[in-house]
Amino acid sequence: MAFSLATLRVAGSPTPALSINGRSWALADVVPEVLQPDPSRGLMNVFDHWERTEPLLVDAAGRLAAGVDTTRPLPAPATLEDVLTPLQYPRKVVLTGANYYEHMRGDAGHSDWEKETKVPLFFLKPPTTTLVGPGRTVRYPEQSEKLDYEIELALVIGKKARHLTPENAMECVAGYAVAIDLSARDWQRHPKHVAKFDLFGGKAFDDSCPLGPGIVPARFVQHDDLRLRFWLNGELKQDASTKDMIWSIPEQLVGITEHLTLEPGDIVSTGTPAGVGLATGEWMKPGDLMEGEITGLGRLSVEIVKSHD
Repeated sequence: MAFSLATLRVAGSPTPALSINGRSWALADVVPEVLQPDPSRGLMNVFDHWERTEPLLVDAAGRLAAGVDTTRPLPAPATLEDVLTPLQYPRKVVLTGANYYEHMRGDAGHSDWEKETKVPLFFLKPPTTTLVGPGRTVRYPEQSEKLDYEIELALVIGKKARHLTPENAMECVAGYAVAIDLSARDWQRHPKHVAKFDLFGGKAFDDSCPLGPGIVPARFVQHDDLRLRFWLNGELKQDASTKDMIWSIPEQLVGITEHLTLEPGDIVSTGTPAGVGLATGEWMKPGDLMEGEITGLGRLSVEIVKSHD
């Protein structure tokens, strides 16, 4: 039985939950042992010990789906803001840029772009200030006038990994979620920047990485052909498949772990397809509604608000 892991606000407190077909149960009620030895870490504790906790979660989901476990589910979240970003908070958020052919050839204008002469582009976002969940959670970055969206498939690491190979790279992947990589294009390509390209001002600003609504274990996800769709104010802007990635997920993990160690709970976001505002000159503003959906992973709905809201 497929399920996802979420963090919900219940009675004012972040509560790790297991979700099946729109209903959610507190992990503390149905499978408390996955929160040990440190329940205060929430889902981070689950991924810290993924090899032990995953089979326990699978068993609990089977009992709940079959009606063997009659534990009462949690009340439905009153608002989207009660569905928090699933991980509170990972050690690292690593992102891949320039990783879909049509995005590079169309949006970025590189008609002659070829993989063979390139290496992947990686960058980091600070997890405690960039990760947000659904709802009215993204404060418009006042320093920017060109706020852009990028839907991405994100994965969650389930064990420590360094110097991975194409053959063993997927062994460290515990689950998947929907991510939206927000970009301040006027800072990313600031004319006064010494290198004319800035992944700090352009990517690392507050609230720039919505993630959610939950994390689906990797065993339920065919990662190499998932449909990604993104709507801005109800208008479809991006519609593509992960099969169009330039560097596959194993190739990205190999490249990342050539430089740093991935740890349990780390997020790796794998790039965006064509259709972003960079190509059209259409920038986002307060009040805009972003909706991202990936096959089997649910829909992430996020609204932009003024920074003082």
